[in-house]
Amino acid sequence: MDSQKCRGVCVPGFKAAGLKDGKYGVMLIVADRLCAAAGVFTGNSVKAGPVLVSGKLVPGVLRAVVANSGNANCCVDSQVKDARSMASYAAKVLGVESSSVGVCSTGIIGKPIDLKKLFSLVDRVAPSLSSSSAASLAAAKAIMTTDTVPKQAHAEYGGIQVGGIVKGAGMIAPNMATMLAFITTNADFPPIILQRCLKESVEKSFNMIAVDGDMSTNDTVLLLSNRTKKGTTIDLQKALDEVTTSLAKQIARDGEGATKFIEVNVTGAKNKDAAKKAAHAIIRSPLVKTALYGENPNWGRILASAGAATKINYIQTTVAFEGGGKKAFVFRRGRSLPLESAHQILKNHDIIVHFDIGAGKEEAKAWTCDLSPQYVKINAEYS
Repeated sequence: MDSQKCRGVCVPGFKAAGLKDGKYGVMLIVADRLCAAAGVFTGNSVKAGPVLVSGKLVPGVLRAVVANSGNANCCVDSQVKDARSMASYAAKVLGVESSSVGVCSTGIIGKPIDLKKLFSLVDRVAPSLSSSSAASLAAAKAIMTTDTVPKQAHAEYGGIQVGGIVKGAGMIAPNMATMLAFITTNADFPPIILQRCLKESVEKSFNMIAVDGDMSTNDTVLLLSNRTKKGTTIDLQKALDEVTTSLAKQIARDGEGATKFIEVNVTGAKNKDAAKKAAHAIIRSPLVKTALYGENPNWGRILASAGAATKINYIQTTVAFEGGGKKAFVFRRGRSLPLESAHQILKNHDIIVHFDIGAGKEEAKAWTCDLSPQYVKINAEYS
């Protein structure tokens, strides 16, 4: 599905809008009725004002979400007060209760947020609320920071629809990222069920990506359901997993300065925890990521990063690279293999790193991008 043309968060019963003006942008999502809601937030002990405010609302009920780009509203004395003011103003404009509005921010940390500017943007964007795919796309564009493309996804199983948008390109690390994700559904389930399903999806998707290994202060995933469609939790989980995985991959693909999209496929682990630890270690390793940028099939860096995270016996392991319809093994059970084919494979944009631990049957997938000089340039100049 073309993420630029899908309906995104505008599943039946939801409207969206977005507007960017200079460094600031504002996005609105509003439902035609009160929604069951769930949320997952940053694991960072330093939390932005919007995280502290929205975190108290879910699991629970929400009617709308307002989000801004350009300022994180974090590490300033008024961060909680300003987040509440932002939610209250959006509620007044939308004609809903302020306690039913989730609020999120993304951008520079440590600078006071320009509420006057944001209130003006809310006033300007509210009249354009629409249920069209273009409206969802506008909302996705409004919250972009260093992103180069907007990101959205949609899935349907058994009549249950799930749609979502996300922003994120840097400070992406397992256990959430610098990302804001907004997901809507028609599934008729209470907040506690939505929370359980969302957490499971996040563990398999957003918590399995990395761009640079840094964890943000503002990470948020919000899920709203207008509860208009009966169905099974199996279908809800399938749809949620498909949407969150698509959005997570889009983030990794759009990583700051990225020239390659990388999937890490860990197999043969003794247990699930070992598989995830190995996958996390590989996607977070600067040495692995710079080697892949240089199209260097350095299997030693893969073994070293995985071995630092979980117990492995290198004599049992296998490493291979896949891309462009071809696959080349570079290390098998204690022996290095010829690298010529792997060098050619790594010239592709999309690459799969296969790492088999050889100790069991559990597996895990994770996604990342390479680490290029452009990444350094972007972050050296970001302010």
